[in-house]
Amino acid sequence: MFQKKEVELSFDIIIGPNSLIKGDLESEGSVRIDGKIRGNITALGNVIISENASVIGDIKSLGADIYGSCEGNINVRTKINLHQNAKLTGDIIAKSFNTKEGSTFKGNCFVDPTEELVITLDPMLQTPAEINLIEFTKPGDKNKPIEHNQKSNKKGASL
Repeated sequence: MFQKKEVELSFDIIIGPNSLIKGDLESEGSVRIDGKIRGNITALGNVIISENASVIGDIKSLGADIYGSCEGNINVRTKINLHQNAKLTGDIIAKSFNTKEGSTFKGNCFVDPTEELVITLDPMLQTPAEINLIEFTKPGDKNKPIEHNQKSNKKGASL
């Protein structure tokens, strides 16, 4: 009998098919890429690169499923699955590496079931919820941002 296929149903971030992200992406959960990423991805969950998606950058995550194209090094705590028609150019470090017929892999592969990878996120992701990271401007002053977490001396104008 065949084992039931594991499918990721919950994602913290989904990059849509018409989206292009230039810059690094960090998540405390899982990430699904349907569009294009030009930067590194760090996730405490899994990273899934869909069939028409592409990533140019390094990936550090719990696990990775690649259906599309990826150029960069991949380090995962568990397993990398390279599916049919997927293209991966770069080095990988994982506890397990599976590849399907029809996929392309160009790089070095280091598979060690005893290897432990530690994934760390930018401390800004772990800021308290009450801190507002968005810069606001006053209606008459479009170029000068209002400092968050500071009070104004003007009557009736405080944050």
